[in-house]
Amino acid sequence: MKDKAQNIQQLILLSRMMLEKAREESWEEVFVLEAERSELIELFFSEPVQQENAEAVGIGIQAIIAIDRDTMALGSLARLDLAQALHQMEQGKKAVKAYTA
Repeated sequence: MKDKAQNIQQLILLSRMMLEKAREESWEEVFVLEAERSELIELFFSEPVQQENAEAVGIGIQAIIAIDRDTMALGSLARLDLAQALHQMEQGKKAVKAYTA
């Protein structure tokens, strides 16, 4: 990874793709993209950032953090929705059991 400024843009793009998939509730795709991004992040930070790229990399990291916050917020909402659906299913099971008893 020689051109850190260009590579940070690739990481931002992957982060944006993850957010878009989260908005679509395509969580499996979010996880696949996150795995790909994690590998690139590890590779990205395996070499030091040159001084001429430091500002662009810093700005890029801030952008990734902001995008990740949005993605995680959507994940939290989806988790709450799932918990509510499971609770309703459990209530339905109890109602059926009481009715058939």
